[in-house]
Amino acid sequence: MTQAIVIGAGAAGLRAAVALRKAGRQVLVLEARERIGGRVHSVDDREIGATLELGAEFVHGDLGELKKSRLRLEDMDGRHLAVVDGGLRDVTKDFYGVLRELAKATGAGTAQSWLARSDLPPLGRELARHYIEGFFAAPAAFVGVSDIANDQGLRTRRVVGGYDRALRPLADSLREDSALRLGTVVTEVNWRKGHVEVKARTRTGRDLAPFEAEKLIVTLPLPVLKRGQVTFEPALPDKARAMRGLRMGAVIKLGMRFDDAFWWTREHERLGFVLAPGQPFPVLWTAYPVLAPVLIAWSAGPGADALVDLSDGEILEQGLRTVRTIFKEHSAPRLQGWYVHNWQHDPHAGGAYSYVAVGGYGSQRALAQPVSGTLFFAGEATVSNGHHATVHGALASGERAAREVLREISSS
Repeated sequence: MTQAIVIGAGAAGLRAAVALRKAGRQVLVLEARERIGGRVHSVDDREIGATLELGAEFVHGDLGELKKSRLRLEDMDGRHLAVVDGGLRDVTKDFYGVLRELAKATGAGTAQSWLARSDLPPLGRELARHYIEGFFAAPAAFVGVSDIANDQGLRTRRVVGGYDRALRPLADSLREDSALRLGTVVTEVNWRKGHVEVKARTRTGRDLAPFEAEKLIVTLPLPVLKRGQVTFEPALPDKARAMRGLRMGAVIKLGMRFDDAFWWTREHERLGFVLAPGQPFPVLWTAYPVLAPVLIAWSAGPGADALVDLSDGEILEQGLRTVRTIFKEHSAPRLQGWYVHNWQHDPHAGGAYSYVAVGGYGSQRALAQPVSGTLFFAGEATVSNGHHATVHGALASGERAAREVLREISSS
């Protein structure tokens, strides 16, 4: 019988499984998708020879566990422009000033209440709200002050050549002895101390023979757990209580490739980000410092809620509308290719990444706690050291869950 089963081949699940295999344990990873990565979703555009990220894209602040991945990173040090009074204004200094103020935020309550009593000027307050709702993928009224008080956003780097490069070697090592099964949708976990039975089906709906193991590591995203897409018998009321203190951010991401990078003019030659409050996609970013004719459109939190039920084609139209408004370009004829991912409609994600609801302090730690030395939990929603919602936080959680399993095995 397999010693451990891992549900999910995202960053947390892959790191946990590899750590267990290195310790000489038998492990099997079950992944519902036909690809690895989870919310890391890298797409190669062969027309321009570049990789577009429809999921995780940036590294904010400390590299953490990503140091082990030897990824090539580049600083996103281009200029920040904002649509102000119908025109484009350079707000680079204003923007980084706002980030420094956010890093010093103190007090109780929500980010919205902090904004109301801050001494930021009107433009700074608007940039701060814009950043908070985009970064946390949630309304400012739902984000606690303790969450915004960090300096992760002061340095932003992009992974060159695909974020999935951090995960491919992990998956390859598991494939060597068939320890990774894709297209396997877990539906039910029956467990008792020291034993789990995992029921699953193929993506076409065919039931598979149950998988059995001594231990189980669960790395499912928060909405998948909340919705009960995988049932646990006996049930886990402590986990249900923990999840009530956590929320999932809504994100829609659109990549557009044009015939030319018309946004780089003499006046805007180092353009990196454009902030466009009130637009369907209130944030756009370029490939700078790489000179590629690609714009990424990002809508998160309240903005994404307004787009979530549109078709992909309708979402594209909203993205092109945003481009026309900002750059005054009739952009549709110039469009050469596009990619979109509506993370709320992804059945295996249900959103982009988690955040702590007001009053939810301690929920991440409670979600991470093992159950009866048999069930273990990892994933970015279980990270309580400030690195939740990040890939390196997810990797660290997988390493932590593997250590917990190994301690339990060695003590039994």
